[in-house]
Amino acid sequence: MPETEKQSDSNISYKPPQSAYFWLAGIFGIVYAVIYISLVVFVHYNATGTGILGLSDVQANTLYAFVFLFFLVALYIYMVVSRSELLFSMKRVGALMSIFTFVVILNIVLLAFNPYLICVALTAMLVLPFSKKSDAFVLNAFSCWISSFVLIATLDHNEFPAVAFTLITGMIGGAVATYTFPSNMTRVVSVLRTFVAGAVTIVVYFVLLSTYKLDMKPFVDNIMYIGISVAGELLLTAVLVPIVEWVFNLTSDFKLTELINHKAPLIHRLSVEAPGTFNHSLAVANFAEICADAIGEDPYLARACAYYHDVGKLSNVEYFTENQAGYNPHDEILPEVSAEIIRKHTTDGYELCKQHRVPEEVAHMTIEHHGTLPIMYFYNKAKSLTDGEVDIDEYRYRGEIPTGKIGAIIMICDSAEAAIRAMDNPTGDKVDRLLKGMIDERLKLGQFDNCAITMKDLTAIRLAIVGAYGGLYHKRIKYNIGRDGINV
Repeated sequence: MPETEKQSDSNISYKPPQSAYFWLAGIFGIVYAVIYISLVVFVHYNATGTGILGLSDVQANTLYAFVFLFFLVALYIYMVVSRSELLFSMKRVGALMSIFTFVVILNIVLLAFNPYLICVALTAMLVLPFSKKSDAFVLNAFSCWISSFVLIATLDHNEFPAVAFTLITGMIGGAVATYTFPSNMTRVVSVLRTFVAGAVTIVVYFVLLSTYKLDMKPFVDNIMYIGISVAGELLLTAVLVPIVEWVFNLTSDFKLTELINHKAPLIHRLSVEAPGTFNHSLAVANFAEICADAIGEDPYLARACAYYHDVGKLSNVEYFTENQAGYNPHDEILPEVSAEIIRKHTTDGYELCKQHRVPEEVAHMTIEHHGTLPIMYFYNKAKSLTDGEVDIDEYRYRGEIPTGKIGAIIMICDSAEAAIRAMDNPTGDKVDRLLKGMIDERLKLGQFDNCAITMKDLTAIRLAIVGAYGGLYHKRIKYNIGRDGINV
């Protein structure tokens, strides 16, 4: 086996740690207790009806317990089976379940005033900026089911239509809020999404209430409450999204736009103190965004991760070639010292990101973008200075291998950008061969063992970089400069 090759650990796989399942169960246990207690207290003190089922207090409380347990177990299974990647970030799970709990409790409280005040699409609109569309739809559906059950438990028989109409409107409104607009979440799109979902909610209620008794009166009687609910969803979405973003330090499209602003503190420092690294990061970001789009990942997140992946170089700017102007301090120090300085930029970058409250998804890329790859230049230099054996593990990065596709993209694009820039007379074929070798080497070294990236994805990434290469590194025409400095 070549010295540079290291067998991947057979027990590494794309699976969350066992502790994550217990943490998830703990979060769901807290959610269960909070919602159950809220409902019992509400029914005891504020319920205006006897409940459609006409149960005694003991029977009702027992039924609440079993029904809520059923809903939350089903939601737990959804997350474990279909969205296991969420288990890598308990903070994100905590945020999503906090939103879910808040909306359910809010709806329980609103029932004390009027059943048509329930915010049927609010969960979807609050979850969407922080997670996938499927999560927004599923969590909104569960919040609607629970809200409908609360209606069953508290309303009288003559108010039964409110239960059915709330469930139907919630499912339709949640689907519209989730799927009617593209994923890129600008402020305008966010407001439009809320307005469209609100308009659909009003239309659906109009159709249901008007056709129920073939009379406009039920809709007219409740339009004020429906309108307040829609307006409340718009206001709460605008207010709560930035609060959740700040409290849990999560990434949303809004937050990512702020992070890649060149006036953001770390990016501004990079542009002033390490312009070579800054320009390298911009080029990596261009590659990463194109690659993420090619395999269906979030291009905004990929760009932000690329911007911040090398901020650790701010600690030792002059030790990195892109910032050097003729003088190389590595010429005067031992290769093991050089290797330590070079690999330290990963942990230094992570610390800088945490100090500036850069979200974990972006900050962790500083640790992952070199994985556990060997620093071959200084390893070979050390071998040339001694006749004895040199342990390659002493010249490895001590980071973590990528845990997601974005991490794999940044790892490939970072090395690809530097290698392409260093090539003599690069062509499309040369770049393609370079990328094939680079990806094969990282596969052999087990750098992608802990993420769900496929060979199809890696091929798409390679082709995306080759395609982007012409646009990013094309040769410019040479202009003739006249004696007065004017192009002629």
